[in-house]
Formats: sequence, structure tokens, C-alpha cells
Amino acid sequence: MTLPRLVYLSGTQDFSSVEAFFRHVELLCQAGLPWFQYREKSLGDQERLEMADRLRILTRKTGTLLTINDRIDQALLSGADGVHLGQDDLPSVRVFKTVFPSSTLHLGISTHNPYEVRRALLMGPTYLGVGPIFPTSTKDTGIPPRGVQGLTETKSLTTLPLVAIGGIRPEHVPRLIQAGAASLAVSGALTLAEDPVSLLRKFLA
Repeated sequence: MTLPRLVYLSGTQDFSSVEAFFRHVELLCQAGLPWFQYREKSLGDQERLEMADRLRILTRKTGTLLTINDRIDQALLSGADGVHLGQDDLPSVRVFKTVFPSSTLHLGISTHNPYEVRRALLMGPTYLGVGPIFPTSTKDTGIPPRGVQGLTETKSLTTLPLVAIGGIRPEHVPRLIQAGAASLAVSGALTLAEDPVSLLRKFLA
């Protein structure tokens, strides 16, 4: 699978309201965001699915790849392009692949060390997330930053595309791509930016 070079992760918990979140994502998609990952921590199941449906309609219009975080069921129901799972979600992958063996959902799995990489590879993912690369306040993983070494270490274990995540800014891009990242995941940088469209263009450039 050829991944877009940039993915933005966010959910309603990062904004003052549900509509503020949607307007923000809509603005970025219309400005050329190639890939959006819906990472929701606040809404209930029904509201979350409704938002996933709205995001699917939006991303189809703008040609943006849509990934749903954590929930295979909601990725399938919304018609998303893929699902991204954490290490705690791996048991559900076996059920998913048994029930839907011909599904075209792409599957990403987060990894934080070589053991998790090897464990994730048994699930047949499409790509691996690698992080946190740099310190980040967006998500408290309790895991120390791995630096660029985390990418090169993971690159030595697999030929799958790698998505670097954690505290990434535009000035980090050349070094991370050179180290083996196929794509870069950003969250707080775009969420908190005074001018998110300008920052998006810096990343894409």
C-alpha cells in the first residue's frame, strides 16, 4: 500500500464543540489534507458513528483517505478506508479477519518497541505506527520518546510502510523521511495552530 505522506489525527475532545471539530477538519480537507484519522475519546457509540458517517461524506468529496481509530465495527459501518488499532486491540483483529476475510480495509497498528513490532506483524497489518518519536502533550502514552532511532530500529524488522508519530513539526520532516518513514502523523501541531491551513501546506511542501 502506498500511504499519503501526511496523516492528521484528531477528535471532538480536542475542540470546544462537535461542530468546531468538524469545521476544522473540513477546512483542512478542502485545503488538501491527504489522510485523516478519526481518534475519538469523548462521544458515545451512536454519536461517534454519526460523526464517522459525516467524515466519510466529507472525505469522499475531497479525496481524503479516512481511517477510524480503535473501532473495526465503526470503520466497516461508516465505509471508511481503514482502521488503526493499538496493542490492546490486537485480539479483535483475529475475529475481524475470520469474519471478513475479503475486507479491503487497510489496517494500521501502533508500536513502541521491537517486541510490539513482531507481535503486530503476526496480525498482517498494512502499515505500522512508530512512536512517540519526540515528546508530545497530545497523548500521554507513558512511553519515553524513541527519537529517529525508533524508526531505523523498526525499519530493520519489517518492509511494511512506517508512520512516524509524536511531536512532529515541519522541520523534522526531512530527517524522518530519510530515516525510513513512509508517512508522518501529526495531531497537536495542526489542532493548536493559529493558521492550520498554512501549517498544513508547510508539512505538505
